[in-house]
Amino acid sequence: MNEEPIYFDFASTTPVNEEVYDAMSPYFLSYYGNASSSTHKQGEMASKAVKKAKIQVSKLINCDENEVFFTSGSTESIKLAINQVFYNSLDAGNHIITSKAEHKAVLDTCEDLEKVGARITYLDVDDNGKLDTSLLEDSIGSDTILVALMHVNNETGVIADIGDIGTICKKHNVLFFTDATQSYGKLPLNFQDENIDLLCFNAHKIYGPKGIGGLLVNTTAKTKSGVSVKHLIDSVNLGTQNVPGIVGLGKSSELAKSEMKTNYERIQKLNTRFQQELHQLELGKVNAVSATKSPYILNVQLLHQDAESFILKNKNLISVSMGSACNSRIIEESHVLKSMGLSKEIADRSIRISFGATTTQAQLDTLIYTIKNGNN
Repeated sequence: MNEEPIYFDFASTTPVNEEVYDAMSPYFLSYYGNASSSTHKQGEMASKAVKKAKIQVSKLINCDENEVFFTSGSTESIKLAINQVFYNSLDAGNHIITSKAEHKAVLDTCEDLEKVGARITYLDVDDNGKLDTSLLEDSIGSDTILVALMHVNNETGVIADIGDIGTICKKHNVLFFTDATQSYGKLPLNFQDENIDLLCFNAHKIYGPKGIGGLLVNTTAKTKSGVSVKHLIDSVNLGTQNVPGIVGLGKSSELAKSEMKTNYERIQKLNTRFQQELHQLELGKVNAVSATKSPYILNVQLLHQDAESFILKNKNLISVSMGSACNSRIIEESHVLKSMGLSKEIADRSIRISFGATTTQAQLDTLIYTIKNGNN
């Protein structure tokens, strides 16, 4: 029997943790009630499970449990947050600020809103993928209603200065939404202290199930029209709650909180050593090398081969990607690397390596060996 390829695409998705799977199982088989059904025991059990998961999320990210809304994942959360703010702020403004390096779900939502009258500013990032916060502040006007900027970039791992961004937004009475899909459960993040109004996250990036995520909404956040953002999200019927998925998200959040420091330090060491070997063996260069980055994601230029050929040739040995899983066609040029001013030639040689709980030094040695011999 052939062995499975070594997995280096944890930024795309992660396997479900066994403890998470065990926590979910009873809500498929025994406690299968609808959480909205309050007249019987099964519904009561499901409702209690949802409440427990909200508490588990709130403890991980320091928010109030009433600020947690469950969705099908980050894409739904992104569309819900941006659309609700836009359509309920039209008497106050139509201007949204984002960046050219955002996730496609944000860019696609903004492009759709442009068709119905939104004015979108797409901020540039520098050659390290960093946003100039002074440029952000200069772009805010009297009609600006929302700033939408991600915490950790899903292709490069570059960390945004969300504390500074939140402070600027609060100063100008503008709502701040951040996509924390790649930082939730991996990096310290304090919802209440960062002046964040809306934040989205996913379970399947932290060893939980697919098809479940969340949107945090600050209870004090209001649109420029004075409408409570929490009320706006509350008013949307998100349908029957996915109780097993919610239980899995809650459990994976609980585990992430307890293991965050240990996992971060271990991954940081693996990442650093891997970069050193790439450099010493002259096999690759790290994109966004001077930026502060999450150790979980590394974007690398292969020096002696193009990425597509390397990936296809070695797909039975290793699993890496050329960028976001949401850009499903392997030949599509990365809009993130393009936004950093990198040439198409460099982008075509670049792969994303993302580390996870099961990544070992031996596996990274195999990856180095594969890159070294990839053009033979």
